[in-house]
Amino acid sequence: MTMDDVSANGASGPVIGVPGYWHESEAILGNISTAVPDSYIRALLKSGAVPLIIPVIPSTKVLAQLFRMIDGLLLIGGPDLDPVHYHQQPVRGLRKITPPRDAVEIQVTRWALEADLPILAICRGIQVLNVAEGGTLWQDIASPLPDAEKHDYYPDHPEDFLAHNVKLHAGSRLARIVGDADLAVNSLHHQAIDRLGVGLFPVAHSPDGIIEAVEGAANRWIIGVQWHPEWLIETDSRMAALFHAFCEVCIDRGKTGLPTQVVRQ
Repeated sequence: MTMDDVSANGASGPVIGVPGYWHESEAILGNISTAVPDSYIRALLKSGAVPLIIPVIPSTKVLAQLFRMIDGLLLIGGPDLDPVHYHQQPVRGLRKITPPRDAVEIQVTRWALEADLPILAICRGIQVLNVAEGGTLWQDIASPLPDAEKHDYYPDHPEDFLAHNVKLHAGSRLARIVGDADLAVNSLHHQAIDRLGVGLFPVAHSPDGIIEAVEGAANRWIIGVQWHPEWLIETDSRMAALFHAFCEVCIDRGKTGLPTQVVRQ
């Protein structure tokens, strides 16, 4: 969407909140910046949405102001969640954690769930969604599940490498959107859902039984996928359809604001 499109239509697309993370580099003045990979931004723009990057900040009040601006929430990939959020101690295989980012993402996810905003959760995002709903994770798939397939193909393979297939449940929202029950997907994760969170339902599995996608109840637009569709939208129209469906429902839902109890914080 160009500025001419906005002027002609009198409005832009839905505003999608995208929690970012701290990126550290000696090339950055001050060494730290707030970042979101461009692959997610491009996928949203291609679907007609307006991305709003939510920074890693400790202020609930500021987060609430940002939350009021959004029509939907996109949870993106990244490092491991601190197992303290699902009442576990770290085990061997746990990798880098980022507690400040965890706090922001879990907070805005719970607000989005309470406000019934549409949610699309990708890779780490599906794990954040599950934990926000009271679920748990395998901290490192290979440790408790030695017979599981390899799932962490990056960085030894490119981000769009199709690592394995997933089987979608017939009749699920995800299957209806992509129009297929069998997808070849990329795989860049070493953690996965163990116990499902309240109100989430598995709708896709990898051949080894790992949960690869979840949805909310039928009247709630919540989809989480363990793969990275943003890297596949140029080569697989089904992945582009997922982003389009998300943005379309955000247009229909509109800005709902914060639940009353959140406003009072």
